Amino acid sequence: MSSTYSPDLRIELIGTGDQAGVWGATTNNNLAYVLEQAVAGYVSVSVASANQALTYLNGATATAADNQSVHASLALTTSTGANFAVYAPPASKQYTIYNASSYTATIYNSTVIGNTTAAGTGVAIPAGKTMTVWSDGTNFSQQNTHLISPTLASPTMTTPNLGTPASGVLTNATGLPISTGVSGLGTGVATALAVSVGSAGAPVVNGGALGTPSSGTLTNATGLPVATGISGLGTGVAAFLATPSSANLRTAVSDETGSGSLVFATSPSLVTPDLGTPSAATLTNATGLPIIAGTTGTLSVARGGTGVTSSTGSGNVVLSNSPTLVTPALGTPASGNLANCTFPTLNQNTSGNAATATSPQGGGSFITSLNIGSQSVNYASTAGNGGVTSVNSATGAVDLASLAAFAKSLGASGYQKFPGGFTIQWGTGTFAGSSPPGVVTPTFAIAFASACVGVYPTVVGTPSATYAIIVDSVTTTGCRFGLSYTSAPDYFYLAIGY
Repeated sequence: MSSTYSPDLRIELIGTGDQAGVWGATTNNNLAYVLEQAVAGYVSVSVASANQALTYLNGATATAADNQSVHASLALTTSTGANFAVYAPPASKQYTIYNASSYTATIYNSTVIGNTTAAGTGVAIPAGKTMTVWSDGTNFSQQNTHLISPTLASPTMTTPNLGTPASGVLTNATGLPISTGVSGLGTGVATALAVSVGSAGAPVVNGGALGTPSSGTLTNATGLPVATGISGLGTGVAAFLATPSSANLRTAVSDETGSGSLVFATSPSLVTPDLGTPSAATLTNATGLPIIAGTTGTLSVARGGTGVTSSTGSGNVVLSNSPTLVTPALGTPASGNLANCTFPTLNQNTSGNAATATSPQGGGSFITSLNIGSQSVNYASTAGNGGVTSVNSATGAVDLASLAAFAKSLGASGYQKFPGGFTIQWGTGTFAGSSPPGVVTPTFAIAFASACVGVYPTVVGTPSATYAIIVDSVTTTGCRFGLSYTSAPDYFYLAIGY
């Protein structure tokens, strides 16, 4: 029959009749590498991840690193740079662990040998500390939670429960609670000692603060500070009582106006006061009254005013007799005598007949008929005509070429614009390449404002064979077309858009 292994230390148990002549070596290995290491063995464990399982084997091995979990003492180091955890097999075991790292280490039982899933609670070993822990196979606990009559030489303990020691010297002890840490005090003494001097319920000491007594007679009391010894005063009142100046009074008063010194009734000197609207005042000796802001009503001409309440235009005030006006806008006067007036002609330097214009077409803002002398000009009312920019006053001809909507560029490649945005463009070029010549991508002379609706290329000259031109990739700025022909002739194209 084959060997089996004990559940906790995994000692090899030789089957009956097995390992004849060699069972002694197996037994010696169990003693040297399992039992001895479990009782007195030490191994250093280097932890390289936040969660790492201790190694564990069936049987014995001379390589300590392969069976870390069987050893009695462990020294933990880490390269993680953070707190970490190690996992022992799910078996009962006692360890003495020295955390040689700078981070907290926690030991758990794993649910299965070799994994890093905690089966129960663990124990945290602070950085640089040594602890003895034990496990029931699921949960780890501290080895000692109670000491009976110990004698400790300068120990450092964290929140220990000392119980009731037979004796002790607390010369350097701090934090002793008065209410529960001292016995034998009279009724209420512990409570009073715990209250800060000067607070309600504290004992009164010589030279101490009285706090807020429920009553008191201050007949013989002296030295009461106004600023801090009297309560209930408004903001700034204490400062005014101590130093009764105009500035301190202004601070103490909450509904004052203005600034400066306190004013009394007889002959005060006021600096830039705002009098508001006094019920009465005599300004006989007053100076500096501003006409615009300092008076109300309409100022008559006799008093240096205009006698009017509204005006238009700019310049000098105009009186009724023989005024001289500079470029006035007369509007539409009800009547007038223009016997001595002269009239500018259309070109501003020759005489001629007056020009008349018919009503705008459709009530819009575009003139449809313009009469200049004996000539008449008619053109359609469209928002895109760009406006007439040149009119011949002698013949009445309108120079359409000068309209903004008729912009053009004439040449081998060019364009012509029309009112409303309609545009024709054209261009020339040469098909280049081998057989067939391939494709060309001409760019339009200008970009169409909205869209190109058609491109129409043709070959210049008379080809010697049948050919076809294919157009695609049409945009507002150019297109592409190809020729199915064996030579590289010139081409011409028209493009139409808006």
